[in-house]
Amino acid sequence: MSTRFVVEPVWSWPVVVLIAVGLVTLVLLTYPPRVRHLTAGTRKSLIGLRLVAAVLLVVAMLRPEIQYSETDTKDAVLYILGDQSRSMTTPDGPGGKTRRDTLVSTLKFNAERLEELSKSLEVRFYDFDSELQSRDPGAISDKAEGEWTAIGFSLDALLKETQNGKQVIGIVLMSDGAQRAVSPFDIAPLAAARSFRELQIPMFPVPFGESDVAVTGLDIAVEDLAVDDIVFVRNTVPVDARIRVAGGEGRRFTVQLLVEDRTGRSAFEHGEMVVAAALPGARPSVEITATQPDQTIPVSLSFVPELSGEYRIAVRVTPLAGELRTANNERQTLLTVQKGGISVKYYDTYRDEQVFIREVNSAAKLQLDFQWVRTGEFASRTKIDQADFEKDRYDVYIIGDVPAKVFSKEDLQLLARRVDEGAGLLTTGGFFSFSAGGYAGTPLESVMPVLLDKQEIQGEGPISADLHIERDLQMVPTASGLRHFVMRLTNGDNDLAWKQLPPLLKANKLRKKNALVEVLAESTDKVPLLFALETGRSRSLSFAADSTWRWWMRDFREQHQRFWRQMILWLARKEFESDQPVWARVTPRNFNQGSSIPIEFGVRDDDGNPVSGVTFQTRVISPDGKESPIAALSSRDRSFGEFKGATEPGIYRVVVTATKDGQVIPGDATTRFLVDSRDPELDNPAADPALLEGLAEQTGGRVIPAEKFDEFLDQLIATGPPNLSLTSITRVTLWDNWWFLGAFSLTMSAEWFLRKRRGLV
Repeated sequence: MSTRFVVEPVWSWPVVVLIAVGLVTLVLLTYPPRVRHLTAGTRKSLIGLRLVAAVLLVVAMLRPEIQYSETDTKDAVLYILGDQSRSMTTPDGPGGKTRRDTLVSTLKFNAERLEELSKSLEVRFYDFDSELQSRDPGAISDKAEGEWTAIGFSLDALLKETQNGKQVIGIVLMSDGAQRAVSPFDIAPLAAARSFRELQIPMFPVPFGESDVAVTGLDIAVEDLAVDDIVFVRNTVPVDARIRVAGGEGRRFTVQLLVEDRTGRSAFEHGEMVVAAALPGARPSVEITATQPDQTIPVSLSFVPELSGEYRIAVRVTPLAGELRTANNERQTLLTVQKGGISVKYYDTYRDEQVFIREVNSAAKLQLDFQWVRTGEFASRTKIDQADFEKDRYDVYIIGDVPAKVFSKEDLQLLARRVDEGAGLLTTGGFFSFSAGGYAGTPLESVMPVLLDKQEIQGEGPISADLHIERDLQMVPTASGLRHFVMRLTNGDNDLAWKQLPPLLKANKLRKKNALVEVLAESTDKVPLLFALETGRSRSLSFAADSTWRWWMRDFREQHQRFWRQMILWLARKEFESDQPVWARVTPRNFNQGSSIPIEFGVRDDDGNPVSGVTFQTRVISPDGKESPIAALSSRDRSFGEFKGATEPGIYRVVVTATKDGQVIPGDATTRFLVDSRDPELDNPAADPALLEGLAEQTGGRVIPAEKFDEFLDQLIATGPPNLSLTSITRVTLWDNWWFLGAFSLTMSAEWFLRKRRGLV
C-alpha cells in the first residue's frame, strides 16, 4: 500500500492564489482599524481568528486529500466446453471420425500445450449437453450420450461459475453449434451470450461437423406436414409434405395419406389410422422416385372428409428393406372438420390485391361474392344492392380501397347493425380506406378497431403522403399475435414462417381505438399493421396493408391463402366450431417432447357470446392413461392453462368441465394434441457454424478452426495472461468532513463572541 498527499484546487492555481492573497489582504487592511481601540490581547485574538477563518476557506478551495492505493492481482482462468450431445456422434469428421472423436483428438493432440498454458493461468474443462459437467483434462471421454444440445442453457449455467472473483480471459466452445433443446433448456444462445459481452469475456468457438450432412445408409423421413387446422365436410383438403431421401438414389417409394377412423368411437377414444378413402377429388397416395443420393421431394396429397369432428391424419412412407430408421417415416397432426361453409361479400376496386384475395373461393368451403367498385368517370355506375345487408345474408364483409361515399348512409347503418349482430367486418388498406376514405363519423366507425379522424380525409388532389407509410414493411406477429388463430401460418416455427415472407409494399398509418383492441401484427420496426376488436358478438379486423399479393407472386401462395382464410374464419366465429357451449383448443397441435403445452378454454351461450363467472376443471390424459390436473388462469372472456408433463411421445387428450353457480354445464369439451416421437438430435444432425460465428462476433472473440487450435494455444502461451492487476484507490478528504466544518464554525463563533463582549456586534 502506498500513500500520497494530493491537492486538487476548485479553480486553476493562479485563480486560487489570487483569491487567497485577496482574502488575507482584505483581513489585514480592513479589520485592524475597526479594533484599534481594544486592548492589544483582544485585538490580536480577533485578527488571528479572522485570519484563521480565511485560511480555512483557502484550504477548502485547495481541496486537499490523502490517497491510499492498493494493487490486487487476480487469478486468470480459461474455460473449455466440450459438446457431448448425441449429434456429436455424426461421422462427418476427417477419415469418417465422429465429431466427438475429432474433438477429443484435438484436445489430446494439444495436451502438452494445455499443460504449459496451465502454468500461467487456470484451465477448466467442462462437458455439456443439457447441463454442465466438470471434467478432469485426462478423463475426457469420446462418448456422446447427451439428450439435448442446450448451448444457451449451458452458457447461462457457466455465467454463475464465472462469479468466483477470478478474471475470465475467454471461453472455448467446442461444438457443432446446432442448438437442439426443449423447455426449460431452450435458452437462446445469443441471448445468453449478451451477459458475457457485458462482462467483456470473449468466446472462441471451435466448430465440428458439416452443415449439410448426408446420412450413411438408406433413410427416408417425412420432414414437414402442412394442412389447415380448420376444414369443411365434403371439401377436398390438400395435405403437403416434404420427404427427405438419403441413400436411395434410383429407388421408388410409396407415400400414403392416413386418416383416423373414428367410426363407433367415443370422444375419449382414439381411432385406428387407415389409408384415406379414394373418393372423387382425393389423392390418398403417390409414388415418388429418388434421383439423387440425398434429396428432399415435395409431395401433395388430399382427402375428402365426410363427417365433422376432430381427426388425426398422417403422411407415411412405406419402409424399405435395409432402411436403418423407420420411426421418422411417418408424421402426424390433428385437424378439425366443420359442418358448414361461410358466405363473404367483398367490395373493392380493380387492383392487384383483390385478384388474389378472391382465390379463397378455390379452397375451403367459402363463398366469396365480389363487387367491383368503379372509380373516376365511371364511378356513378357502381350500384350497391341494399339486399347485401339483410340479416343472415353474409357471414363476413370485406371493404377494400373503397370510399365511404360509395355506400349510402342507410347502407352503412345496416352494415354496422349486421356487425353488432355477429357478422364479421374486415377493412383493408388503400388510398380511400379508413379516415382517408371518409369513414370517420359514419355508422361504421363504431365497429372498426382503429381510430378515425374527419380531418384526414383524402381530397380530390394528389394522394396525401402523411396518411401512408411509404416504404417496405416486414410483417411479423406481435407477442399476442403469435398465439392468435389468425396469425398461425404453420404448426412449426410460426415466427420464422412470417419472417420468410416478402415485405409488404407501403401501408396506411393507423392507431388502435382503445384498450379493447388487440394488435396482432406489426412491422419489424413496430409499425402496427393488423388490429382486432371483439366486443359482444361483434368481431372486426383492420389491416393497414394492401399488398399481400407479393407473397403470392413470390411462391408463398399457401401462406397467403391460409392467412386470408383464417381472417375470414375468425370473423365468422368458426375458428373452432362446436355444437356445445364448453370449448377447448390447443394451438399448435404438434409439440416436441418436454415442451410446455398452452391450453385455452371457455364457455359460450346460445348466441355465441362468452360466459363469465365460470369455474373450470381441466385435466390432461397422457398416452399411458395418467391424468394431470391443470390450473386455470382467467383473462377477459377465456381461460388459460399450461401442461408441462409432455415427456412421452403420443396422443394426449384435454378434457374441460365447466361449472357455473354450482351447476355443471352439460357437455365436457375435449381436444387432443400430439407429442412427436421424432429425435431432433439425430433426425437432422446438421452442424450450425453460423450460430458459432454469431457467438464469437457478439462477445468480441473469433472462430478457431480445429486444425488451428494449436496456434491459438501457442499465442496464449507466448503472450501470457493479460495484465489482470486491479488497483483500488481510497481517498480521505481533509476539507469535506465534519471536523473541518466544525473548526470553521468554531472559529467564526469565537470571533463573534469576542466582538459581542467588546460591543462590536
